[in-house]
Amino acid sequence: MALSPEENNALCLEFFETAWNTGVVREDLLTADALDHSFVGGKSKTEPGSGSFKQIIGMFRHAMPDIHLTLLDQIYVADKVVHRWSLTGTDTGGVMGMPPSGKTLTFTGTTTVRMSDGKIAERWANVDELGLLQQLGVVPPPPGA
Repeated sequence: MALSPEENNALCLEFFETAWNTGVVREDLLTADALDHSFVGGKSKTEPGSGSFKQIIGMFRHAMPDIHLTLLDQIYVADKVVHRWSLTGTDTGGVMGMPPSGKTLTFTGTTTVRMSDGKIAERWANVDELGLLQQLGVVPPPPGA
């Protein structure tokens, strides 16, 4: 059964806050064939099921065990939910294959979700990887910054 846009947003809030802030991926909030359209570390992939969600969240939680998601904006209509967010954590495990920096990192992104019958059916995310790499000192900041 289709849920209201508000109910869809509430389920997305529950899923992403739980996943990022505790490391628990709520498979009961995903369709069995949920698609994660990810673009992380310069590689694009689309993978059905919960594996991709678990891999990405696990990768960042391993690198930054104290990682915390803060939602900055929420937009929802019909079966779509869009969140603009920031993640903050201390790099003790090495982000994106880099050696641990010990730095507190903050990066932002946007996640778009398509809901189906009260569950997440698809997810697309855009992450400010350039900003993250600049904080790690891998990429120089822009001139005058």
